[in-house]
Amino acid sequence: QGQSLAAVPEGVRLYSAAMRTLFLLPLFAGILGLPLVSAGQDKINLMNGQVIEGRVLGQSTLEVRYQVRKRDRLIERSEPTESVFSVTDSLGKEKIWYFMDTVFGNDLSIPQMRWYMAGERDARKGYKPWGPMIGGFLLGAGTVIAMDLEVNSLIIPPAYAGLMAWPRVNVTRGSISDPSMEGDPYYAMGYNAAGRPKRVIKSLISSALGVAVGLAVRQLIINPNQDSGY
Repeated sequence: QGQSLAAVPEGVRLYSAAMRTLFLLPLFAGILGLPLVSAGQDKINLMNGQVIEGRVLGQSTLEVRYQVRKRDRLIERSEPTESVFSVTDSLGKEKIWYFMDTVFGNDLSIPQMRWYMAGERDARKGYKPWGPMIGGFLLGAGTVIAMDLEVNSLIIPPAYAGLMAWPRVNVTRGSISDPSMEGDPYYAMGYNAAGRPKRVIKSLISSALGVAVGLAVRQLIINPNQDSGY
């Protein structure tokens, strides 16, 4: 028997061992609950530009039900169909739920809506309102320090954030995922729709932080020196 094993070529034995490993690997991965590849997930494209990846269980005119993995368990969730643009299965076949109907407020055609959603996605990922944030911080800190505001300083953050809700959000080049979308009006509309609330929230936080710094400077540095006569 030992002679028969020795007679088997080395290459054949290595090939046999490799095939056994490939055969057992899916079995061990299934036992451990570990996916070999992140393949074959369905995609739910929401009207706000977000994309949900998971396994679609069912879809109707009322809702789209799906499963997503959270740690080591599968959780079933649903989205109302009115908030879903389309569902793309693991093979790339797309079912479009959005339709143009001005009565329901769907004023854009399907191609126009795709551009709009792309603008929303890019604004959510890449838009950074550094100018309004720096301005809010300087306004909050500078006003409190210069005018010695205390309780009245609490009005600064919401007032500034409300002011930042008015100007239109312009597309910043570094955040455009596809250069061919630059200049498209529907892309810009979606970018503005997602970027404006982001700018408002960031402005509120930055101006509130400025107010806090201004109060700290007033209470810890300026006021004590004034009281001591310096």
